Amino acid sequence: MTMAAAQQHPVEYRLLVEHTEDELLKRKGILFLLETTTQFTNFSYHIDVRESLEGRALRWTLHGLKAPSMNMPQTGTAQFAQVYGELPKTLRFTLTKNDAVSADAELKIGTASVSLAAQPDGFLKVYTDRELFERNRLADSRPPEPKPDHRRNAAPAKSPTTRKKR
Repeated sequence: MTMAAAQQHPVEYRLLVEHTEDELLKRKGILFLLETTTQFTNFSYHIDVRESLEGRALRWTLHGLKAPSMNMPQTGTAQFAQVYGELPKTLRFTLTKNDAVSADAELKIGTASVSLAAQPDGFLKVYTDRELFERNRLADSRPPEPKPDHRRNAAPAKSPTTRKKR
């Protein structure tokens, strides 16, 4: 991606796609882990995603963020994770934001690895290696936006009045 393209479409989401095994259910699958690049200071939110898998196309549509069920404050990124059991060897993944802007990635799913044909342009960055995903988290992240200061301006101090004696 060129520098001009990076300025027009900053990376807002990171996606990890990798083989995984559910030890509890004793089944293998492909993990799709989506997270925001924005770090949240009060809560680590959940990304609300509507998903559909039809043939060789997996589409996720973003519907905003949901507050966590726990009231304990926690900082971090917002995330959504889903494991799919049977997927075709070639898969087109599409992530669509609320404003109908989409990012597409072509994935090749092998028996032991997942590969990416090309990095999508736009707001999504895709990883197929967990170590690289974790190592680049800080470089990909955006700090929280500063909150506006809504405090009232302090009233000017009144000068003490002196009374004249009569």
